[in-house]
Amino acid sequence: MRQAIRRLRSLVGPQSWARYQRTYVLAALAALVETASIAAVFPIVAGIAAGQGGADAPWFTLQGALLVMAGLYVGGLCLRALALHQSARTNMTEGYGFAAGLFARSLEQPFVWNLAHHSADLRAMILSDAQDLITSLFAPLGRLIAQVTLVVAVACVLLVLQPLATVVFATAIIGIYVLTFALLRRPLQRDGEAQMAAHAQRHRLSAEAFQAGREVQLSPHLQVRFAADFAVASGDLAQAATNRSIYTELPKLLLEAMIFGVLAWVALHTAAQPGVVVAGTLPTMVLFAAAGLKLFPMGHLVFTNLALMRAGWPIVTRFEGLLAGLQAAKGTERCAAIRSDVVLEKVGFHYPGASQPALRDVSLTARRGEKVAIIGPSGVGKSTLIDVIAGLLVPNEGRVLVDGAALSPSQIRDWQSQLRYCPQVPALFDQSILDNITLGVDYPAEQVAAAVHLACLDTTVAGKADALQTRVGEQGRHLSGGQIKRISIARALLDDVAVYLMDEPTSNLDANTAQMVMTRVFAARPDAIFFIVTHDLALAKTCDTIVDLGR
Repeated sequence: MRQAIRRLRSLVGPQSWARYQRTYVLAALAALVETASIAAVFPIVAGIAAGQGGADAPWFTLQGALLVMAGLYVGGLCLRALALHQSARTNMTEGYGFAAGLFARSLEQPFVWNLAHHSADLRAMILSDAQDLITSLFAPLGRLIAQVTLVVAVACVLLVLQPLATVVFATAIIGIYVLTFALLRRPLQRDGEAQMAAHAQRHRLSAEAFQAGREVQLSPHLQVRFAADFAVASGDLAQAATNRSIYTELPKLLLEAMIFGVLAWVALHTAAQPGVVVAGTLPTMVLFAAAGLKLFPMGHLVFTNLALMRAGWPIVTRFEGLLAGLQAAKGTERCAAIRSDVVLEKVGFHYPGASQPALRDVSLTARRGEKVAIIGPSGVGKSTLIDVIAGLLVPNEGRVLVDGAALSPSQIRDWQSQLRYCPQVPALFDQSILDNITLGVDYPAEQVAAAVHLACLDTTVAGKADALQTRVGEQGRHLSGGQIKRISIARALLDDVAVYLMDEPTSNLDANTAQMVMTRVFAARPDAIFFIVTHDLALAKTCDTIVDLGR
């Protein structure tokens, strides 16, 4: 248990764990006050039994005891309400805060880290599993602490008054729970793993199906496959959830019969003792009845929360694996503004797990004002080379030099501020054309208009009122491929920087538009360095240097 607590603390961090601890202490305190209100039943009933309601009944003492019991009961209710409020707020705040922190840290990771993780799996962990971590482990742990505190405290009271009956009572209950939990321990973990895997599979299938909307619509076989696989994952999820529900409710049926038998045994055993009258057994019986009413649901809830935590433990292991692979954000070291050239010196790159290197022994020099065309057949590493220059990938061999100084990992962020990237497959967001160009930055209107003109996007929006406010749809599905490409070019040209990286900038453009766009771009940025990946030989011939990676 101590090791499990250490793992949970390490997972959320010391500050979050301290906030959880405060809620746990408050819940335990509420349980102790509630126990005191149960214990107060004994002297009250004993006083009533002793006085038997006559004139000699110690009313002052009984009234005082009743007031004490009422005060404890009300105080316990108030503490429980406060503990419930504090627990709910902490669980929700920390759960969604954990997800937000994980999302932020994921965005900071190197590009190669993103290549190694399926985006649907990451979304499932951030959007669902992070909150499941709270509802399956931290929230049950808080309830468990309160419930165990109450059970132990009530048992101590009963042990003082009726040691033998309490031992029998506790042994029977604990024995059933321990045996049941031992038998269900592995099935609970297995179902927890199955539920988590099915949940992730549903995320992955839904993401892939919706992203491939056209292909799915045009392929009935693909529709059937996605629907069938999603149905199987949903069935696995339902079966795992059903099993866990049955496992947690099964002991309750056994305990109902057992507690009834134990209470009957206590009554008969106490009444059968020589010289004991019914009035003498009444306080004990009432106390055991009150304790039984409290212990029965508490005992079942203890088991339920233990089972919930056991089934949810695979989530901890999964998050530990993810967090272990996260890299701390590197400090930003300034990279001097480029004045002369960018040099690649014997650069090589090998993707993790790939059988062959993507780049091998690539060297080139690009000076200010020069345009470098990168050509070659598909698969020779053209886009990879652009990613290396952009600092998205760190070369396994060789180095990138800026004005003769090697670019270090701590300078990547500052280096990237000196360049703009137009990718082969632009990412568009379900916002307006303007928002997709500016990415939310408040650029002056004339600066936006200039970028729109350079990308020949004004031919698309000219003469249309508020055309830049048109929503593009998910991934730009309301636009043509050429319009998407020109939005990406306009986005890159909003800022006048030293280096432009353009991956297939003329794809999806007709020959006349492609020539017009690139002519405007080169004329507007005469001092910039352009690295251009292209299959367009006409465009390549306009460049100062051609690097053929296929040779």
